[in-house]
Amino acid sequence: MLGSSCSCFCMNNALDDEFERKPLMVSEKTQLRLKDVVSGKQTLAFQLKPKMVVLRVSMHCHGCARKVEKHISKLDGVTSYKVDLESKRVVVIGDIIPFEVLESVSKVKNAELWTS
Repeated sequence: MLGSSCSCFCMNNALDDEFERKPLMVSEKTQLRLKDVVSGKQTLAFQLKPKMVVLRVSMHCHGCARKVEKHISKLDGVTSYKVDLESKRVVVIGDIIPFEVLESVSKVKNAELWTS
């Protein structure tokens, strides 16, 4: 490796890196930099952990459950899911944004975030 140049997203030497000082996204109101997305000395891969969303979905029969299952299976970023008709509970795991999953499932059935 020549000099202190590094092509990885490791945050160990990011403060003195030109790449870190340049904004990723610029708008009139805000600038988004890499350090805003990745905190501390963690790598970008650490930040991309799968997320779990638990929803309460209005399902009354196996047809409802299949409809929800089919819809979730087509969502981008979903790695696994479980639809429980008896408890009306749907668990979705993957590289997902919880609000987007809720919004998407709500298009086919009434849904809300599960509160314990």
